[in-house]
Amino acid sequence: MRDIDQVIRKLQLCNPDVSHQQWVVKHPGADDDGLWFFQHPTSSIEIQLESPSGDAPFLVESTGTNLRQVADSVGQAVALVLDGLGLTDSSTDVTGV
Repeated sequence: MRDIDQVIRKLQLCNPDVSHQQWVVKHPGADDDGLWFFQHPTSSIEIQLESPSGDAPFLVESTGTNLRQVADSVGQAVALVLDGLGLTDSSTDVTGV
């Protein structure tokens, strides 16, 4: 199982309303399909995870900021997506998910 599959599974466990979509390429094999987009109905923000292999590290970008971050692990990617979508608070613990 690739890291991105674990990220998606853990996000769904943390918040089932988080949706995801993988970039659909026009030229399979030539275009990079290692982009995943995450959204939540209560947020206008979209979070993007990028990894050519689907494994960490992930480049993390958001429509809400110009900041580019790197998630070195599945747990860090999950935390950055939830935080970027405004879905975390002091009681949210994604380490055990």
